[in-house]
Amino acid sequence: MEREAIFLVFLIVVAAAVLLGLVSARLRQPVIMGYLVAGLLLGRLLEGRHIDPAIIQAFADFGVSFLMFSLGVHFSFRELIELRRIVIRGGLLQIGLTLMVAFLIFRALGLTTAQAFVLAELSAISSSVIGFTLMELRGTLNQPAARPTAAILLAQDIAVVPLVAIIPALVGSDLVDVVLGLGKSIALAVVALLTIAVLGIRIVPWLLFQIARVGSRELFLLAVVLLAIGTAVGSEWAGLSFALGAFLAGIVVSESEFSYQVLGGILPLRDVFGVMFFAALGLLADPIALLRSWPIALAILIVVTVIKGFLAAGVVAFLGYSPSVAIRSGAFLAQIGEFSFVLGLLGLQVGILDHTLYNAMIGAAIASLLLNTFLLTLTERARWLLEPPLRLVGRPAALHEIDSGASSSSPLRGHVVIAGYGRSGREVGRVLQRRRFRFVVIDRDPVLVRDLRRLGIQAIYGDVANEQVLLAAHITTARVFVVAVPDAFAAEAAVRLARTLNPTLDIIARADRRAFVARLVEAGATEVVHPSFEAGLEMVRHTLHRFGMSMQEIQAIVAARRIDYYEEQGHLTE
Repeated sequence: MEREAIFLVFLIVVAAAVLLGLVSARLRQPVIMGYLVAGLLLGRLLEGRHIDPAIIQAFADFGVSFLMFSLGVHFSFRELIELRRIVIRGGLLQIGLTLMVAFLIFRALGLTTAQAFVLAELSAISSSVIGFTLMELRGTLNQPAARPTAAILLAQDIAVVPLVAIIPALVGSDLVDVVLGLGKSIALAVVALLTIAVLGIRIVPWLLFQIARVGSRELFLLAVVLLAIGTAVGSEWAGLSFALGAFLAGIVVSESEFSYQVLGGILPLRDVFGVMFFAALGLLADPIALLRSWPIALAILIVVTVIKGFLAAGVVAFLGYSPSVAIRSGAFLAQIGEFSFVLGLLGLQVGILDHTLYNAMIGAAIASLLLNTFLLTLTERARWLLEPPLRLVGRPAALHEIDSGASSSSPLRGHVVIAGYGRSGREVGRVLQRRRFRFVVIDRDPVLVRDLRRLGIQAIYGDVANEQVLLAAHITTARVFVVAVPDAFAAEAAVRLARTLNPTLDIIARADRRAFVARLVEAGATEVVHPSFEAGLEMVRHTLHRFGMSMQEIQAIVAARRIDYYEEQGHLTE
């Protein structure tokens, strides 16, 4: 595998994704559509150029890891435990109903029993990556529809293990061997999940704490990347899916105080390599072969988008969710993705599927992903038609009662965010605490963060210039932002970012050098404090008082000098 070929493929895919992603954004569509179309076009343009598909697949695997890892950070073990009943009941119902209905439809179309069952299997599985990504793009990760959708997606990912083990039985393999293989896969999956749970509770938070104490951003990020990819690979070795392992690794990190810093560090990697994943899906398609198999491709597409979507919505309504939530959840699940390719490829390898059926599956998968965004909009407009039948199968809320009371504490609003809890920040916090004003501390000292939390003070570990950290501190609803970090460049970046996130925010920042006063003001600081200059003013105040001047005169002199100083240009150094 030549070095030049790797860079060339990467540059071509990224360039096409940027161009078509921009077009999708201009058309008010998710940029994912642009990435998929880029893959489709490149697949035809690069045809016959002997591009090693392993290059694209390697980049795509990185994309899956970072995508699912970052989404897992949004969840936690507690939420996963709360979802267990929905995972078991909802997942089994959705997969079982879809398998049964799809199997009957494909048999009616003249396919063999084995072919119909394999196509039913891959139709019942949705893409976790696409589902979570669409929820994030639409800002619904924290809305009610996200919980049942996530639970069913998790159930589907786990169900891939037995579904893969069943396929060899369809070609006459010995039943005893199939049962033993299925039992071994399930046992390995259980051991892997228990191992991940122990790592998440005991080992990973301790390890991240020790690395954070070193104070190296690079070392911390490398540890996070190792955790994401290592867990994904280990999960795949244990018989689970690659993406499920990365998602569980994110859940592991979400239980630690470092989750927001981790999320901010991993997002750039996710955005870069995620492009390769979506483009790779488009590269798999063969339009010419698809034209020969369009009837079965259309049937698979209808089963996935219409039948599976409505069955999933019915299951969510049966679990006690409102029809509107059920419709949205069903729309998010109305697609097939990466694990369906695994099932389809296995069916091709054992001789159940031929290349015509395999190409039909790929075409239907890509079409379902492209149509999913339109389907979400369409179902919102057709709620008046879809809600009545869902009310017939719906029942009173039972499984998600915890949703309503999950966030009993009132959200932070009108509070103070203190970045840097050194001498300056600690003085501000002490006064606010005495006056019972609410405030949040951001600091990169993990020991300090833990000590503050033990004292009942809300504290977040992370860089002040990390957007995810600022959002975790509810900077968008804060009243004052106190920037007391010694790093002038980090302070400037934090001020610019905070001003963008909250244009009405009152920002007070510290500048250790005179040259940075003007830069912080230009960045958006409401007021800048120069500690050495303020110390000089205190000396002036004391000296003039000793010469018998009144406090009123001294205050006027000091105030005039302060105004003159901070209005001066910052071209002179201290």
